[in-house]
Amino acid sequence: MKRSGFTTIEMLIVLVIIGVMATIGFPRIRDALEKQSRRSMRAGIVTMVATARGAAVARGCQGTVHFVSGANSRVWVTACNTQPGAPAGARDTLGGPYFTEDRWGHRFQSGKDEINFTARGMRQTLVRTVILIRTKGDVTRDSVVVNELGRVVYP
Repeated sequence: MKRSGFTTIEMLIVLVIIGVMATIGFPRIRDALEKQSRRSMRAGIVTMVATARGAAVARGCQGTVHFVSGANSRVWVTACNTQPGAPAGARDTLGGPYFTEDRWGHRFQSGKDEINFTARGMRQTLVRTVILIRTKGDVTRDSVVVNELGRVVYP
């Protein structure tokens, strides 16, 4: 009588091999996911800066990216309201507010609370702004730099 199938020893060897592969692979997968979420956050911040600058030029008035740093960090974009009959000084929220830890799993630290763009797409103040992207353990992992003219440059 011939029996086909796997023995208990063969099954244990396969389980040990799978366990070793998982032990090696999971930290790499976790690191790759964390790196991708940082890149997504950086791209989101760059998009918000471009949105504020573009809205300022398109609407012919000030566009602003607002930053609230810290444990509950968030970012959003506003520009003047162009609707007829809108009260003077009324602002439209164009993007956000995005709570960065909820959306991307990271927080940031900014040198400024806001970046303002004129109707010509230039910064109102000629100051370089650095936005540091941090992990939950407050370790700086990435950054976005908005130069004096309002362009995003990568360090």
